[in-house]
Amino acid sequence: MHLALFTLGRLGSAIPVLIGVTVVVFLSVQLVPGDIALSILGRMATQEQLAALRESMGLDRPLIVQYGRWFAALLQGDIGVSLAQQLPVAQILVPKIWNSLILMAGSLFLVLTIGFGLAVISAPRFRSLTDRIVVALTLVFASLPVFWLGIILLYFLAFKLKLFPISGMYDVVGGGGFWDLIHHLILPASVTAASSIAVVARVTRSRMIDVLNEPYILAAKARGLTRRQIVLRHAVRNSLATFASIGGLQIGYLFGGVVFTEIIFNWPGIGMQLYDAILARDIPMIQGCVLVVAVVFVLGNLMSDVVVRALDPKGS
Repeated sequence: MHLALFTLGRLGSAIPVLIGVTVVVFLSVQLVPGDIALSILGRMATQEQLAALRESMGLDRPLIVQYGRWFAALLQGDIGVSLAQQLPVAQILVPKIWNSLILMAGSLFLVLTIGFGLAVISAPRFRSLTDRIVVALTLVFASLPVFWLGIILLYFLAFKLKLFPISGMYDVVGGGGFWDLIHHLILPASVTAASSIAVVARVTRSRMIDVLNEPYILAAKARGLTRRQIVLRHAVRNSLATFASIGGLQIGYLFGGVVFTEIIFNWPGIGMQLYDAILARDIPMIQGCVLVVAVVFVLGNLMSDVVVRALDPKGS
C-alpha cells in the first residue's frame, strides 16, 4: 500500500518535470541562430516565399504562442512533421526508439552484471591487490572517451580480427534472428556501458565497504560465518538499495549515450536519427528526438526511486 502511494506521488511529481522538459526542449531548438524558413527553401527563395512559409509554420508569432500550439499538439501525440522526410515525426521515431531501447537494454545488462560483479569481488578484499586492480580498471573505464573506445574496438575486433560485424543491427545477406542481433549488439553495447560500469562498480563497492565495517559484521564473524556467507547475507543485501539507485540512474544516461555509439556503429536508432536531423536542420525531428531522450531519463529516475523504495523494508 505504501509503495503504491509512493509510486503515485512520484508520478505526480514527474508531471511538472516533464512539462519543464518540454519548455527546455522547445526553447533550446528555437533559439538556435539561423532562419528555419531559409534553410528549408534555400537561398534562392524570395522574401515573399520566406514570409509565406513563416506564416504557414507559425514562425512569425511570439515564442509563447508557438510553444502553446506545439505543446497542445504534443498532448495529442502529434510531435510534428519532419521537414526532411515529410512524414509524421512520431511515425519515424517509433522504430528508432525501439532500436535504441534494444541497445540501451544490452548496455544496461552489462552495466548491472559487470559493475555489481566487480564490486562484490573488490569490496571484501579492500586494499588488496585484487581491489587495486579493480579500482584501476574502473578508473580506466571512466576515463575512456566513447568515440575513441568505439573506433579502437571497431578497428581491432571488427575490421582486423573480424570477430564482430562492423555496423548495423543485422547482416544484409542471410541475416536476421536473435543471435544475429546479439552478435551485432556486443560491440556497441560494450562501448556504451564502459563508463557506467565504472560508476556502478565504484559506488556499490564504497557502500559494501561501509557495510562490511559495521559492528554487526564483526558479530557475524564471531559467530563463525565465512567471508562468503557474510558477503552474500549482509554486504550484498544491504547494498542493493544503493546499487538499484545508481543503476537506475544509468538508464537515462545510457539512452542518451547511445547517440554517440549509434553514429560510430551505424546503429539505426534515435541517435542516428538525431544526427541526420541536425545535419538537415529538421527542427521538428530534432525536438522529437531530444524530447524522447529527456522523457526516458525522467522515467528512468522514477523507476529507480520506486525500486529503491521497494527494497527498503521500512518504506514498503
